Amino acid sequence: MNHRALSAGERIELRRRRLGLSRRVVAELTGRSEEWLRQIERGRRRLDSIEMMYRLAEVLRFDDPIELIGLPSSSRSGARDMGEMSLQLTALNRAIMDHPSTQVFATAATSQLPTLESVRAGLDRCWYSWLGSGHRYTELAARLPEVLTSARSIRAAAQASTNGQLEEAGKLLVEAYHLARFVLTRVGDYHLAWLVADRPIGILTQPAQPVLVAASSWHVASALLSMGYHSESRDYALAAAQRLAAANRSAETESPVYGALQLLAAEGAAGAADLEQSKQLIAEAARIAEQLDRAACLRTVWFGVPEVTITAMDIALRLGQVDEAIRLAADVQLPDNATVDVCARYYLTTAYAYGRKGEDFAATLALQQAELASPEDLRYDWMAHRTLQQLSRHDHHLTRRDLAKLLAAAGLA
Repeated sequence: MNHRALSAGERIELRRRRLGLSRRVVAELTGRSEEWLRQIERGRRRLDSIEMMYRLAEVLRFDDPIELIGLPSSSRSGARDMGEMSLQLTALNRAIMDHPSTQVFATAATSQLPTLESVRAGLDRCWYSWLGSGHRYTELAARLPEVLTSARSIRAAAQASTNGQLEEAGKLLVEAYHLARFVLTRVGDYHLAWLVADRPIGILTQPAQPVLVAASSWHVASALLSMGYHSESRDYALAAAQRLAAANRSAETESPVYGALQLLAAEGAAGAADLEQSKQLIAEAARIAEQLDRAACLRTVWFGVPEVTITAMDIALRLGQVDEAIRLAADVQLPDNATVDVCARYYLTTAYAYGRKGEDFAATLALQQAELASPEDLRYDWMAHRTLQQLSRHDHHLTRRDLAKLLAAAGLA
């Protein structure tokens, strides 16, 4: 059977539908009419403008504009475009892909099994870097592979013995996988992020760990959302929330994990074009966040008032409501103890919104704030690269000098 390649119009329509965007929203974001886009998708009009190809590629989140018209691209994901980071993450990628029964990437057998205490200390250092260091990507690329491999080795040894370390080793391995999922998602390697998110589900089989199971389910649902499976992400998150509530009806519905699942389901519902459900879930998440003691939050799942607003910004941008995203950004008050990740996500999302609006000066200022919070996020985060590329195409004379410095810092000069 012969299979013809998809036309540019079919490719655009398929991607648009997968992202849950209406034809009207995409047309407005690219500055053209809905009828123009309809004709492009139906093959009645050719996409013969390089400027429009770049605009559509940005709105539809193609990593390379050439992919939009069906020509082969040199990259498979956003992470593959970042050569330096891709090389640094090789050890982490292999630690994730490897399996204890095969160890095909293992270079040498360890002479002595690490202790739980050493692995726990190493994992704590990794979390400290991710939440508080401006150089968190390179620090984790160096430290996390060993933590993953060591935790997996301890758990495998515990399964073959009766030393009582199985449950604790499993918890450490699950947390290491959660952290790896965050890193891979930030650099745009969504398929490997889904793989690492799914691993803990097979480890956590004990009903006595409902919160950790729910946290792992949050990571799976988040990975599904990143890959464009909006309905599946929403349904997975809501099912996990229901299981958590059933496990402890008196307390778990007010927990940060329960709130995070509601918030993630809201984003999935928006992607699935169920705006009423999304609005209800956002309101429920906001209610829980307002009542939540920040000290009760888990480090593997982040939830609070800033996260609710940042997610609301993401949803507004997904729906083409750029003005609403900017309005929400103005209402955010980051706490003094906000993590590096929250600060970077807020400033990068704000910059992305201003870039979409065409307000280059405000977008540049937000990118400068992101660089102050975490220079490496500017270098490795896919959203930072998208915004910088958009601003460089505008070449605004008022931001030219500052933009040149940001492009150099991001490795795009």
